[in-house]
Amino acid sequence: MPFFGDTREMACTRADIERWLGEMLGAQAFARLPEGFEVPLDGFLLRIRIEPVPPRRLGLVQLRLSRVAFEYPAQHQPAAHDWIRRFDRHTQRGGG
Repeated sequence: MPFFGDTREMACTRADIERWLGEMLGAQAFARLPEGFEVPLDGFLLRIRIEPVPPRRLGLVQLRLSRVAFEYPAQHQPAAHDWIRRFDRHTQRGGG
C-alpha cells in the first residue's frame, strides 16, 4: 500500500476520524484535543490535527472534506509511518 504522506485531504469529518480511532484503539486509548486528537504510541505521542475545508462537489454529490495532518517527533518517523499506514487501511471503505 502506498504511503499518502503526513498531510492530506480526506473525505471525512472530525466525527468520522474519532469513530475510526475508537474502532482501532478503543474509546479511551486516545485524547481529544480542540484541534484534533493525540494517540500515545510506543514511547511518543502522535498528534492528528484536523481542519475542515470547503466541500467538494462531483456532479450532484457533495463530499465533506478535512485537512488531516499527522505530527510526531522526527526520530520516531518509521513507527509513526507504520501506524499511519494501519490507520489508512482501516479507513478504506469496505474494511481495508
